[in-house]
Amino acid sequence: MDQPKDDAAEWVEKLMRDFHDRLTGGLFETIYKMDDVAVDTLMEGEAKTCVSAFVDLTGMAVPMDLEAFLQRMQTTGPSKVRVERDGDVILWTELHQGKCVCPLVRRNVITLDPKLCICGAYWVKHLFKTAANTEVDVETLETAAHGAENCCFRITIKRDEPTAQ
Repeated sequence: MDQPKDDAAEWVEKLMRDFHDRLTGGLFETIYKMDDVAVDTLMEGEAKTCVSAFVDLTGMAVPMDLEAFLQRMQTTGPSKVRVERDGDVILWTELHQGKCVCPLVRRNVITLDPKLCICGAYWVKHLFKTAANTEVDVETLETAAHGAENCCFRITIKRDEPTAQ
């Protein structure tokens, strides 16, 4: 007797998820058409939310010291990260095999657009701040959205600005 209720609940859940996915897809199509300043603002907000969800999902104990964070990120998350550090400069390469790691892209909720890489750069920036209490500048070097095999960022640790505890 419980089977029909379970089927109905699953059907409603799928219907709601499909509805949310269509709304999200439409929202991103509109975002991609906006001017650079608006896109930048929206992508920074999206990245903050995504980092928070990522930290919760992975159970990462934050904040941690920078070295522990860099070590952890090489084994945590949806893709492997190669970290090459030279003093205050880090080459952060996410090994993606030519695919975007964004879960909305992977689930075909949104289309991959190079403007989404703005979110990726902010994601890295906010992840450093959240997980390692470290302020950084992030420069995007290459991304899957631009045809690269991996997403690569040059990260520069800011030493001249104290971080809040």
